[in-house]
This record gives sequence, C-alpha cells and structure tokens, in this order.
Amino acid sequence: MFLAGLFSASACPVFIHIEDNLGNPAQGLTILVNNKPMGNSNTAGILELSLTDGNYTIEIVKNDIIKSRQTISVACGEQNHFTFKLDASNSDLANLKEVLIQNKTLKTQIEESPFSVQVIDLKKQYDKTGDVGDFLNRASGVKLRTNGNVGSQVQINLGGLQGKAIRIFKDGIPIELFGHGFSLGTIPVNMLDRVEIYKGVMPVYLASDALGGGVNLVSRTSNKNFAEVSYEIASFNTHRATANLYLQNKKNFYGGFNGSLNYSDNNYKVNVPIQNATNEEFKTVRRFHDMARSNYAEGFIGLKEKAWADDLRLTLIYSDFYKQIQNDAQMVNVYGQAFSKEQNVTGMVHYKKKFFDDKLKVNFLTNYGHFNTRFIDTATVRYNWNGDIIASNLQAGEIRAGNLQKLRYNLVSSRLNMEYQLSDRNFLEFSELFQYQRRKGSDPLGAISPIDGTDVMTIPATYRKDNMALAWRSLWVDTRLESILAGKYYHYNTNGYTTDNYGAAWKSSKDDSEFGYLAGFKWAEKNYLIKFSYEYATRLPDESEIFGDAVMIRENLDLKPERSQNLNLNGEYSLLNNSLTFSGNLFYRNAKDGIFLQYDIPFSRYINYEQTEIKGFEFETNYAPVKWFNTGFNVTYQDIRRVGIKEATFKYLNDSRVPNIPFLFGNFWANTFFKNIFKDGDNLNFTWNANYTHRFFLVAIPKNQEPSLFGPVKDFQTSLIIPKDGRTGQFTNDVGVYYHFAAHKTTISAECRNIGDVKLYDNFNVQRPGRSFHLKLVYNFF
Repeated sequence: MFLAGLFSASACPVFIHIEDNLGNPAQGLTILVNNKPMGNSNTAGILELSLTDGNYTIEIVKNDIIKSRQTISVACGEQNHFTFKLDASNSDLANLKEVLIQNKTLKTQIEESPFSVQVIDLKKQYDKTGDVGDFLNRASGVKLRTNGNVGSQVQINLGGLQGKAIRIFKDGIPIELFGHGFSLGTIPVNMLDRVEIYKGVMPVYLASDALGGGVNLVSRTSNKNFAEVSYEIASFNTHRATANLYLQNKKNFYGGFNGSLNYSDNNYKVNVPIQNATNEEFKTVRRFHDMARSNYAEGFIGLKEKAWADDLRLTLIYSDFYKQIQNDAQMVNVYGQAFSKEQNVTGMVHYKKKFFDDKLKVNFLTNYGHFNTRFIDTATVRYNWNGDIIASNLQAGEIRAGNLQKLRYNLVSSRLNMEYQLSDRNFLEFSELFQYQRRKGSDPLGAISPIDGTDVMTIPATYRKDNMALAWRSLWVDTRLESILAGKYYHYNTNGYTTDNYGAAWKSSKDDSEFGYLAGFKWAEKNYLIKFSYEYATRLPDESEIFGDAVMIRENLDLKPERSQNLNLNGEYSLLNNSLTFSGNLFYRNAKDGIFLQYDIPFSRYINYEQTEIKGFEFETNYAPVKWFNTGFNVTYQDIRRVGIKEATFKYLNDSRVPNIPFLFGNFWANTFFKNIFKDGDNLNFTWNANYTHRFFLVAIPKNQEPSLFGPVKDFQTSLIIPKDGRTGQFTNDVGVYYHFAAHKTTISAECRNIGDVKLYDNFNVQRPGRSFHLKLVYNFF
C-alpha cells in the first residue's frame, strides 16, 4: 500500500506540524483527517501524510478531546506544510518555566532486566587505547584468552564455558558474518556505543543457540551530527586508526561512516627453546613472522520518523584481514612463511516501525555477505626461532601436509524481532534468527577423492540454521517484580562432501532440531535488586565441526547438539546515595554432549564426549566517595569439573578440573578526575587497572593429586601448570593518563600496559606480549 501511494501520480506528501503557544513541538497527539485517525505526531511534533489535491478537515485530538480543528487545502506541486498552534493557557499544556524529567539510562534498564547481564558503556571511553577486548577482560566473570597480540584469535570464557559455547553478535547479528576485520581482537572502542554481556541465559531478542551466554556489540549511534578521528601508535610497530561520521538534516535523512585500520608487527620478545650444535637451550628472541593487518569500513544512509518507517537504514561493509602464523600452541614448532587472508563485502538493510498506536514494535535486519579466504602453507623449508632456515627441500607445508586453500563463502542472515503490548504490564515477544552459508573453493594439496580425482573443496557445502523464540513478559506489584517465560526452537540442515580415513569420498547431509526454554524473575526496590534466571540451552554443531576441514580433520555426521542447564542468582545492593555498590552472582552449569576435537592419527574429528559440571560465583564492588575519584574490584571463581566419565581407562579423571581454563581471576581499578587544571574547562584523568589470573592446569590431573588453591606445587606438577616458574598466579598492571583540552575537541592519551614486564600466558605455552607503550590522539571536528 505504501508503494502504491508513493508512486501514485495524484498523491503528494503533506506535513502537519503541531506546536504549543510557547513554540514547543507537541508529541503524541492524534491527527484526524475527515474524521479518520491517521497517526500521532512524533517527537518533532510532525506527522507526514500522503493526500491528493483537495480540501480536508484536520482535527488535533488529545485524551479524546479535540484541541484544534482547521480546514486545509492541498495542492500537489506546492509546499504542503500546515502548522497548528494549540492554546495551552487553560489546558494540560500549561506554561511551565521548568520541567524535570527523570528516567533510567539504557544501561540501567538492561542491567535491571531479569537476565544475568552486565553492560559496559563505552561513550566515555573513546580516549582509551587498545580494543574492546581490553574492556571485556575487566568485566566481572569474563576472561578473554588469546594466542598473541593484535589480530590473534580471541575466545571468551564466561561462566566456565568458552569457545563456540559463547556467541558474539554485532547489533544482534552473529559476528562471524562481518569477517575477521571486525572481531574482538581488532575493534577499537571508538566503533561501539556499548557492550552487553549475557551470562548463562540469552535474551529472546537475540534468539541464539548459545550454550553459556553471549556478547552483543552495539554500534555507535547519535541523534546529532558529529565527526571524529583517532590515531594510536604503540609498541611492536602497532598502529590503530578510526574515523566516525554522522550527518542528519531537518527532514531526518541521515548518513555516516565508521572505519578502522589495525596494523602490528607483533614482534615482541619471547623465551623459547633453540637447538644448538649439542643441545637445546632457552633464549629470548623476537617474533619474526606474526604481522597482522585488518581494515574495516562501513557506510550507511537512512531515514527516520516517517509515516512508513521509524528508521530505515542501508549499510555497505568492506573488510580485509591478513595474518602471518608464527608457532603452534606449545611454542615448539616455528613457522616462517604460512599465512591466512580474507576479504569480505556485506550489504545490510535495517527497518524499524511501530504499529497500532505503538503497541506493536517491529525490528527487522537482513544482510548478505561474500567472503574470499585463503590459507597458504606451501613452504619446503623449516625455520628456528632466530628466523634461520634449518632445513630445505622438504615436503610442502610447515604446519600440516601443505595447504593452498582458497574458499568462497556466501552468507545470508536475517533477524526479526517483534514485541506486542497486550496491556500496560504484559508483553509478547517473538524473535527469529536465520542463517545460511555456502562454501566452495579448492585446495590441490588437500583431500582428493581416489575414485574420481575430485578436489573435495570444489564441491559446495551448505549450512542452514533457524532459531526462534517466543516469550511472555509481565510486570507485577507496581512494576517492582518482572517475570519472563520463553520457549525456543533450534533447527539446522547441512549438506556437503566428506572423505574417510582411506580416501573414499561421498556426498552427505545432516538435519536436526531441538527445543529449549527459559524463565527469569527480578525484584527491584530502591537500593537493592534480586534476580533469578534459568535456561535449558542448546548449541548446534556448526559446518566446520560436522564436515571438518577436508585436510586433517574428518567429518562426523553423528554429532549431537551441546546442551546445558544454566542457573543464575544475582543480587545488588547500594548505599551512601549509590556511591557504594555491591553485586554478586551465583551460577551453576551442567553441560552435556560437549563438542571437542579428538586428536588421532592420521586424522582427527570432532566428537561428543564430555559432561561438565560448573559451580561458581562472581563478586564486584564499586566505590565513588567523591566526584573526582572512584575505585573497585571484582573476583570470579569457577569450579569446572569433568563428570560422568564412563570409559574405564579415564574414570580416574572423574571430577577433575577441565584443563587449560583459568578458574580464579579478578580485576582491580582506580580512577581520578581533575578539572580546570591548566585552563578552565579542561580535564585530566589518571587510571590504574590490575589483573590477576591464578595458576591453572595444562592437562587433566586427578582430583586427589591437585595442589590446594594457594598451596605448594609438587615437582611432577610443575610442568603441568601455567605459569611454570613457581608463581601462584599472573599479576599485571596497566596505567594511563588522559588530557581533554578545554575546547573539548582534542584528547591526548598515554598508557603503559604490563608495566612490570611480567610473563603472561593465556593458552598452553603461548606467551603474551610484555611491557608496551601506547599513545593516542582523538579529535572531534564538530
């Protein structure tokens, strides 16, 4: 109907503008045309109509009372703007000198929902260096783990679960659809408005198959024009740059650009074994083949507050990523030529609209992306940690049996969110997430079918996933009690080409579905908050786990979805006029059919194996005794145990800790703020952030052989624990100073990370960077 009206030759746009006698826009008034309601005035006091030539009677109605009646004459081809001024002298639009409006911030509204959720507001953090992962790592209950520095793979440990069990989104869309150019290891803070961390229970609007929670990265938005650039230079020849632009005219047409560039040689020093003429000795050397580069550009245009759309946005995204590969997980094997690269082009459409007097809210987003990826490992020489060639004329491939892999991915995704207000305190919510992926490529050094000589990667492999959720949300007891009950449905289908250990190949497919459900309750009083949430969660196996990589990892069509019972009990208490707050979370997870990679010779495959029981707690406190100072700390303990082991050979490991996962960690911080130091209007800030990670095991150790939490470590356990040098844990400190000039256009920041230059490990024996220095400049044009 909209298209018919838009292209009709006899209809034209008509603008009804409503003001009070003070010249202020009047919002939410109903406009009747010839006794027919046509809609409500928006925040600007405007309603846009589509009318043909002629005379019309316009009535302005509020609370079923006609405030104004006027006849207008519409002539297409002319400017049809009609202003209605309401006399508020004897009405509810009384002359007021001041109106005080109090409302909770969006951050507070989200955190007070029935879910176990934490929100990191980044609006005041754009002067900070590094990427968004640095802020995530300081959040309560969150531990980020990476295999290096800029561009390295990053995974989140959240509530004892990690890897693919934790889903990551950008504005509700799975982040993998945006490419490696937009990832936790490359996203500068200037690109985002906030980060939402959901622990254990996922909200309905994300409708995801996450097993243990998720992270939603919300893009930076604005209601006013702005233009900002930033540039950061840091140790290891690291450079980061961002550009953000947003423009909007009076007709609510807007456009903008968000972009980032990351580059680093990642040539930090590591202590590694080097073979000499007689034996192997440890030396400190610089990494020589770990360069990373990523670019991300996002341009968009849109319209706001129209009769047919509250917001319609079109977005085009381009990203590319290049990463050299230096070593394996044990830092024993050294690589000097292998690399991976990726290019991505994505188009998106985002539509928002409220219907039926704002009772029905619709939010729809869809996108299409095309990826080109390459993984090249064809070297016939081998390197040591000095960067010297120590062997030549060998079989191609430093990492595996050689790769010349080129893959093309076509990805389609869409998300539909709907909320209908049944009454003032009852709401229905529906969400659906659809994903489709098609992979095709080639790898002449990979798997070749001996039957027909087919390169397996040239056969298309497809993967489709549908997740749906339906919820009933209610408010009770003067809105102090909020409840939500929901059901979820998960379905996936995949088709591809697989090979067995003997080289035989055939086409295969897999189809499966699961149901889930959740419940959440919240009780809020003036100075305390109590929440309880539960979800029977499911994580579907993805295409790479089912079909492997056709090189060293074979298929497993019998994979079952991972399942988990997740419970959270949250509490928050504030006193001293909210200057001192305490918050805590008790959580329990019982995960079954965990998917993990089983190593075997000559090929590995993903299997369902482990059952895990997780019990833990989080605690955080914040104290701001004065406006110029705040401090706080958080601590997380997660007891992650393998249970239900049936194989007699491994029963001795029953109730042992899951290896290679930190189970005790925390953060400490202090911030100071000073104004008018050198000039009226300037700001000077100092920050201190510290992180502690307790020692953890590299391999499974029987429970009766575990050292006590802070007790001594026996000799045979030394090589099984990180760190191996006798430390009880890893403790690192970061400091920073930030100066905001009085004009509020320029900010200069300087930070020192890991100021004590301590040895840090996240995964196995992979060493993290030592001390690094960072300098950042942020400039706002307007």
